[in-house]
Amino acid sequence: MEGEVDGDSSSRRPQSVGTSIRHWAGYGWFMSFGTFLPLVVFLGSYLVRLTLVGAPIARAANGFGIWLSTFGQEPPGKDKLAARQGEGNKKSIVERIRPYSPPGFIERRGRPFALWQRSLWFIFVGWWLGAIWVLLSWSVLLMPYPFLDTVRSLLDELPSVMTLAVPEPANLNRSGSTASEVLAS
Repeated sequence: MEGEVDGDSSSRRPQSVGTSIRHWAGYGWFMSFGTFLPLVVFLGSYLVRLTLVGAPIARAANGFGIWLSTFGQEPPGKDKLAARQGEGNKKSIVERIRPYSPPGFIERRGRPFALWQRSLWFIFVGWWLGAIWVLLSWSVLLMPYPFLDTVRSLLDELPSVMTLAVPEPANLNRSGSTASEVLAS
């Protein structure tokens, strides 16, 4: 009888050890290559986006770069962070940046820019400001906690930064709430 109990506890043990190893391996990946490889992917997607016709490919590459940072695993402590965010009413970093960024300026303006204005913006400002925006978006991954939804939201605003295009409404994440509701910190 005791042999069966010991057999049951030992059969549970490898699962918990395997899960623990997987989490630590994921953490090790994120702290090493998972932080810097997404930068290469994001810059590559930026170069594709510069063509202006490669936007769908660039969006897919950005999604791959975000996935690459953690291999699709949820960041550790996500449930604790979500519980803490539910208590406070602080705005997310994306909501705090938006009023001072080109997408926020376009929203306040209330009407789209003419094509000739958007073209001049892209030629003189948009292409290099877009590169800086990509670097700033990636730099969020350097924080102690990987705010993947924040990176995704910032990269989604890249077309407005580069070309003064009218920004799209706030993206919905998988749970159906807006990114800003999820990322309040």
